[in-house]
Amino acid sequence: MSKQSRDQGRTGRAAAVRAEQARTERNRRVLAVVGIIVLLGAVVAAGAWYGGGGDAAPSTTAASSSMTAGPASLTLGKADAPVKIVVYEDFLCPFCRELETSTRDFLAENADKGKVQVTYQPINLLQQYPYSARALNAWAAVLEHASPAAALKLHNLLYDNQPYEQASGQVTDSQIAAWVKQAGADSAAVRAALKSQDTAFFDAAQQAMAQAHVTGTPTVLINGKELPASGVTTMVDQIEAAVQQGS
Repeated sequence: MSKQSRDQGRTGRAAAVRAEQARTERNRRVLAVVGIIVLLGAVVAAGAWYGGGGDAAPSTTAASSSMTAGPASLTLGKADAPVKIVVYEDFLCPFCRELETSTRDFLAENADKGKVQVTYQPINLLQQYPYSARALNAWAAVLEHASPAAALKLHNLLYDNQPYEQASGQVTDSQIAAWVKQAGADSAAVRAALKSQDTAFFDAAQQAMAQAHVTGTPTVLINGKELPASGVTTMVDQIEAAVQQGS
């Protein structure tokens, strides 16, 4: 190969290298700009989340337009809804958590539409684990001394943050108090109620459990008829079918 050819080859290779470097620099600048745009979008979203008093993660859908508190229960939806569902649950029961998170949005949306009335009846079934009673007592304090909307938020937060049964003893009073605050129920009356067990509430929950002959959780009644014991997925399907069919 002649010297001229070698020189031309080196010149061509140098030009190719410079072109590649230019492309790399352009790509780097584009990625930097995209990164800034994404970051600004995240900041704006965070501001909107904070301005709305957002939780770390959505713990509930929009509160039902009709919510009432019973002696030991919370009811969503109108009394003339064609389908009435009662859910007996324990805040430490993992199957209750699975059922609750699988039906939460569906039931709230259809309660707003007047298609279903759902009553959440937490009970202290897992008495061998103190957390079951502690969580229930916190919910009782909010239900009695705050508002149904706050009780619904705490209901969902307790499931969102449900500990393993064997590790439930590690949940502190401060953690429970933080969930109560996150639910919007941090008041002097609620804080005072958290310091002792609400005997009347527990008695009412126990009476409701006995009257319905509940021996396990979750137990679900649809228009007074108990769903047969089965997997949670089957229970969810039956609940959705009943609401959609209006019976």
